[in-house]
Amino acid sequence: MRGHWAYHGYRNWFNTSWWNNHYHALCGWHYHFSRFHYPPSYWWSVPTWGALSTWFTWTRPTVVWAQPIYYDYGTGGNVVYQNNNVYVGGQQVATAADFAMSAADLATVAPPATPEDVENVEWMALGTFAVSSNEKETDPSRVMQLAVDKNGVISGTLFNTQTNDAETIQGRVDKDTQRVAMRVGDKENIVFETGLYNLTQDEAPVLVHFGPDRVEDWLLVRLENSETQ
Repeated sequence: MRGHWAYHGYRNWFNTSWWNNHYHALCGWHYHFSRFHYPPSYWWSVPTWGALSTWFTWTRPTVVWAQPIYYDYGTGGNVVYQNNNVYVGGQQVATAADFAMSAADLATVAPPATPEDVENVEWMALGTFAVSSNEKETDPSRVMQLAVDKNGVISGTLFNTQTNDAETIQGRVDKDTQRVAMRVGDKENIVFETGLYNLTQDEAPVLVHFGPDRVEDWLLVRLENSETQ
């Protein structure tokens, strides 16, 4: 996949010129509002787990945050669907429908209360990823750029290189599980979920919920800093 992307010429993606030509409805917490505080290359950077795990303002549950949790979905993973139930690390956590609902709830973010809240927010870049929906999609058309604030709000952009369309991503980190869930644009029934630690890695397995009854295993593949291309 990275071999294909080396030829895409993505040096100018997500810079000021790109944003001016890809206007889309932005959620209130969008990291795009802070683009003048950082160079475009900042949003492509790779966070370390040490920096990320101590970034948040909340009091961390010691047991949960003592070690990073890597969420791996499907056959051989630690998140498994069986008999309409979901097991994480061998423990039953919910029915399939309830698990999907909990992801949707986690991905639902309240808007900022005031414009000052938006101006004062600090973002840590999680990086830029190619989005592959199956093993055969080695040259995917979708790119996801993500960031997280100190309250665990996830902000980002999904860019389709074929249609030249961009959509807002918003979501949240669950402080009790390290789970991350995100919505894309105005799609009410589509929710992405992964683990926060996954987003520090070069490849991040993702579970995509299509409503309460259908899931697919996707993969995020980190792209290198655009200024090095």
